[in-house]
Amino acid sequence: MKCPNCGFEIPDGHMYCDNCGTEINFVPDFEPEVENEINATLSGVADELNKDEKAKEEKRQKRKAFLRAIAKRWKLIAGAVIALVLIIVFTSLFLAYHNKTSLYYLSLAESTRSSGDTAGAIRQLKEGNKQHPDNSDIIFRMSDYYLEEGDYDGAVESLMLIVDSGLFSEDKVKSAYESIMSIYNQVGDYSKVAELFSQDDSEVVSELKKKYVPSPPVMTPEAGTYDIVNVSIRMVDGTGRAIYYTVNDGDPTSESILYENEIVLENEGVYDIKAVTVNEYGISSEVVECEYVIEAGAVPPPEIMEPSGEYNQNTMIVAVTKSEYSIFYTTDGSDPTTESKQYISPITMPVGTSHYKFIAYDNDGNFSEIVERDYHLVYSRLVAPEQAVNSLVNTLVRLDILLDNTGKVRGIEGHNEYIYNSVIEIEGAGEYYVVVENHVLNDGTSAPTGLMYAVNTHDGTVNRLGYDSSGKYTLITISNR
Repeated sequence: MKCPNCGFEIPDGHMYCDNCGTEINFVPDFEPEVENEINATLSGVADELNKDEKAKEEKRQKRKAFLRAIAKRWKLIAGAVIALVLIIVFTSLFLAYHNKTSLYYLSLAESTRSSGDTAGAIRQLKEGNKQHPDNSDIIFRMSDYYLEEGDYDGAVESLMLIVDSGLFSEDKVKSAYESIMSIYNQVGDYSKVAELFSQDDSEVVSELKKKYVPSPPVMTPEAGTYDIVNVSIRMVDGTGRAIYYTVNDGDPTSESILYENEIVLENEGVYDIKAVTVNEYGISSEVVECEYVIEAGAVPPPEIMEPSGEYNQNTMIVAVTKSEYSIFYTTDGSDPTTESKQYISPITMPVGTSHYKFIAYDNDGNFSEIVERDYHLVYSRLVAPEQAVNSLVNTLVRLDILLDNTGKVRGIEGHNEYIYNSVIEIEGAGEYYVVVENHVLNDGTSAPTGLMYAVNTHDGTVNRLGYDSSGKYTLITISNR
């Protein structure tokens, strides 16, 4: 390598020229074209690097702008949520403590009562009722506070705000009435109960009357003509406290005659007796009324102990009269005479529907008014329709009418089938299942045979079913055909 200053040959490894002392730079010499190309290449690389840096910088700036936008938006959303929560809180507080809702009055009254000022709490609830007349909680609470103060009238007056306003549902009105009834019951002011019910004929009160109004009494014997009669009046259940009655006067009240003993009517004349049951609330039942005509020598009608009605067990019909009279009766609807059946001892009530007429005669042929009774005795069903059909088939097999339980008949193609049809009541006999008989040929065709059977719904007894001349059902004993 030569010295660039003096041209002296520089030995390898020397950093200075041995001839002139010039420092040697070991950068190789390049030709201008090569140098230019290198410079151009390096410039292009630098430009590309600059472009990448710019792109990256632009991305960084966009990302920063995007993140700033998101952050700004979330700040706005968070601010809106916080503002909404604050609005709700402040609105609730404003309504509760500035507009004074029903809850405000209830809370304030309870706080005042807890401090020992129940009278002050009542005043606050009164104000709450003025502001919120349709809030039942305020009224019921006010009634409770009045009761704590021993002011029963105030408690009732509070509850009447619900009863009289027309602003509340039937359930609320009923609850108010029940509370009023409870208050009157506590103080024993039963006259107020009767007055309360008499002033209102709404559906709610009608339902309450069923609960609080007593059952009417029963008066015996029945109205009729007698030579002398002892009238007995009795309660039918425990809903009453006393019985009051009038004779030839208006409807009885608790100011009328108190019934204590039988009423003896022996002087000739007409006696119209009215009676009611009155309970502990002072509420009267419906009025029962009987008219008795007293005539000297008249034959009194017999007294029948079993009233008309529904029966479901064995019952004996008992008729009573004085020893000097005889009783006769009928069951076919005709009026009884001395030619009818004479009553000797209690009669077993027949199953089903029956109609009895009774009359009393004296030895001279004078007779009383007729007393009628209608009875309906039906025993409870102990046999199901399927059991009735099985009982019928078994009976027919036992009587050799059928060969077996499949319904085969001797000498006839096919078999019989038995189908439950309906339930009927046969006068004097009771309740029966109707079962019809069909004959089914081998090809599956079926036709009714015209025979019907009746199976008792209580004991399963089997009979043929027929008709009498008037078209009524009758029972026919089964026999081998």
